[in-house]
Amino acid sequence: MEKKQEAPLPELEQLLYKYTELLTGEATEQRVEMVKTWILYTHMSKTMPPLVQHWASEPAHAEARDTIRGIIEQIKQWNKEKNQTH
Repeated sequence: MEKKQEAPLPELEQLLYKYTELLTGEATEQRVEMVKTWILYTHMSKTMPPLVQHWASEPAHAEARDTIRGIIEQIKQWNKEKNQTH
């Protein structure tokens, strides 16, 4: 049985959970992981666009690229729904 690895900075993990809750309306483990992916991918595309463009253009990464796009769209949808209810 694998033991869940503790976050190197628990305070940052708490901040991420709160950020996810405010962004999407709920901070489940799945949503937090999706937000982590979105944050990392967005940051990389802004700081090293040629690298991300090259990676995304590779046919071997088509499925991963589509998954990331789906995650981004889902987060946008959750945020839109949250903002409509408040």
